[in-house]
Amino acid sequence: MRNAGPTAWLMAFVAVFLAEPSASGQTFRRAGTEFNAVRSVTVPAGRPYTVVVTEFWHQGEIQPDGRNLLVAAGAGQRVPVRVLQLGPGDFCRLAFQTLPGHSQYEIYYGGKPPTEKSPPWTCRDGLLLETRRFKPCNPYSRDSVRAAFDRAEPIGADYVDGVFHGFNPFSLDDKPFLSRYTGEMDLWKSDVYGLIVSSQDGGFLSLDDQLVTAAPGWHGPIHRVRPGTRRDMTLEAGLHAFQFDHVARGSRAVMVAAWIVHPTEDKPEVPKLLPKTLFHTHLIGRLPAGRLTLRNGRPAPDFIATLANEVWLPDNPVPLVGLLLRNTSSSALTAPGSKISWDFGDGQTSDLPIADHVYLRPGVYSVTLSIRRGAKTVSATNRIRVDRPRPDPAAWSYSFDDYLKILEDYDPKKLDGDSAQQLVLALLAQSDTLAARADEIIRHDQAQREDPNRRRRDTRPPAQPRETRQSEQYLIRAVEAGRSALTDGSAAGDDAATLRLAQLVGPLARWRLNDSQTALAVWQSAAQRMATAEAKSLCELAAADVAANDLMNPAEAKSLLDRVADRLGRSQGGSIGALWHRIEGDCAAMSGDGSSARDHYLEAERLSRSKESWAAESARRGAHARSTEEYLRAGQRTEAAKQLDAWQQAFPTEKIDGYLTLLWARYWVARGRYAQAVAQAEQLLTVNPDSPYADQALIVAADSQMRLGCKDRALAALHTLEKNYPGSPLAPLARQNIEALEKQDEKTGDESHESKADEP
Repeated sequence: MRNAGPTAWLMAFVAVFLAEPSASGQTFRRAGTEFNAVRSVTVPAGRPYTVVVTEFWHQGEIQPDGRNLLVAAGAGQRVPVRVLQLGPGDFCRLAFQTLPGHSQYEIYYGGKPPTEKSPPWTCRDGLLLETRRFKPCNPYSRDSVRAAFDRAEPIGADYVDGVFHGFNPFSLDDKPFLSRYTGEMDLWKSDVYGLIVSSQDGGFLSLDDQLVTAAPGWHGPIHRVRPGTRRDMTLEAGLHAFQFDHVARGSRAVMVAAWIVHPTEDKPEVPKLLPKTLFHTHLIGRLPAGRLTLRNGRPAPDFIATLANEVWLPDNPVPLVGLLLRNTSSSALTAPGSKISWDFGDGQTSDLPIADHVYLRPGVYSVTLSIRRGAKTVSATNRIRVDRPRPDPAAWSYSFDDYLKILEDYDPKKLDGDSAQQLVLALLAQSDTLAARADEIIRHDQAQREDPNRRRRDTRPPAQPRETRQSEQYLIRAVEAGRSALTDGSAAGDDAATLRLAQLVGPLARWRLNDSQTALAVWQSAAQRMATAEAKSLCELAAADVAANDLMNPAEAKSLLDRVADRLGRSQGGSIGALWHRIEGDCAAMSGDGSSARDHYLEAERLSRSKESWAAESARRGAHARSTEEYLRAGQRTEAAKQLDAWQQAFPTEKIDGYLTLLWARYWVARGRYAQAVAQAEQLLTVNPDSPYADQALIVAADSQMRLGCKDRALAALHTLEKNYPGSPLAPLARQNIEALEKQDEKTGDESHESKADEP
């Protein structure tokens, strides 16, 4: 299966379709059976191919053993055929021998296997490479490796130019494998030949079934000719049976066979790869299979698919992979007035004749091409394996921006959970890229403004880069895509994939977008989709946390907590139990029940306590505190929120000590959500009025009340600090602020009195 972009192979493939004659009136009966489909292959004049290799997708018609397939010359004479590879999906690669004087060949397949035996393979041209699934064997023994290969499941095969590969060319899986090269080596003269093996893991070269040289065992690549890896021997001119057996215990492998013609000891020579002329590879032709014709005589939709390059998302082991799809149906179907539609098998569709599609994760997808003319619609489906293509830098013409243009039109509701997560990550990656550009523009602009060599300083406020707005838009789109994929009727799939998606999108909405209402909706939607009690409870607990601490709705939070308790029991242990008690403690603190809140925090810590030493736990607590302080100081509010959340999950009793709660209050101030900051300060005073951070919490509360326009409440907070914490170093500041606010009241009162005295 080709894995590059549009190539000469593809263009020749299309050209054959355009020039192909009609197959109307053709019989599908061959070798005692009726076949369902036929494709033709035309050998160009002047090409003396003895073997032709061709590839196509068979729409599920060929049996796994490949027996219901044959190739016939133009007059109906069967020719020897080898099915080189079936799968993944509906991919087929085959080779057939040609007959002198014949240029037209037909591939029949589908239906029952023929009753007559296929002619035996007789051609000795070409070098055939086969790979198979790994079987345990002794890498120091050629016979053991051969026996393992003979027992193993085939992966694929093809004719190649020589023994020179660094991977399994017939599989996109990163798995160990076995390989074998076979052919007839045609020596043009008798001479002494120094034969060399270079391999990663065991490689064995045999001529005329006799072991010549080897690089046995498990080992890395051999870059130099080592003693024992070269064998000098006299060979007669003519044909010699060639075989190279190899075992690779990993996906990376090296398979190389080289030689030195007439080596001399006094003049070291650089080995050269075995020339392809040795195997008559020029007689192996690669030609496209022509357009599909069905036995029922109806025009059949047909298409070709080619893997494009992969694109990686940051810190993501799963690449985006492009697939180029081309409609090659007959002119009877594609004439003006026909309507084309594609179903890519991942929930996405298109009505473009040339459909470039991006798959968000590897897999085998059923791709369907449908063509409607008038009231009739005909369709064709091929199962296509989409995975990381083999490295081909010449074909890597697509960038992330190219793929993003396609991804932006996807319907998230029709994606499975893992694919929806990839879509969110792709949109998020673009948001991060634009944000980084915006930061660079701002830094450059700031440096120019502060340049002492500038004649005039620009006093205008700096303009916000358009990249900042674009970054925010992509972030919103990422959250919207994830939320849409979690709604009723979506294809999100199993609990595990849905939970992973919610755990990505919920925090994005809550911490990065500062949109707690959307975060709550995300978790509630995810909870409704969950089938298992534990997964549903995790989502409801996350929703309860948002309801209590972000939206200050303890009633909603309590309702969610009660559902979890009814489902799992109030004595639930582990991380779920710890989370339940921590949020229950927050609700108790919000309702003014400090004693109950402390009990819940203590129980949460007991359930979440690790087996670390006291010193290690203290170090972790300090690390959380210092990291949060630094993030808040640097204006990195999202990172601060993540740190605070991790801190309270690991050490719930920090809410009794108070510094965690104080930093939560400062976080909400940084977000401009002053009511939440006030609520955090009030929770601390409820849980532990003797906290060493109570006075600071009151200052934060007073400042937040002023920003909310609640001067009386600000004065109340300052009076509480002055009265209850007279020894606090912040008490003088509280008194100054009280005096300033009271003077404002007096001045406002005097102005009001004067205005009334002036009234007639």
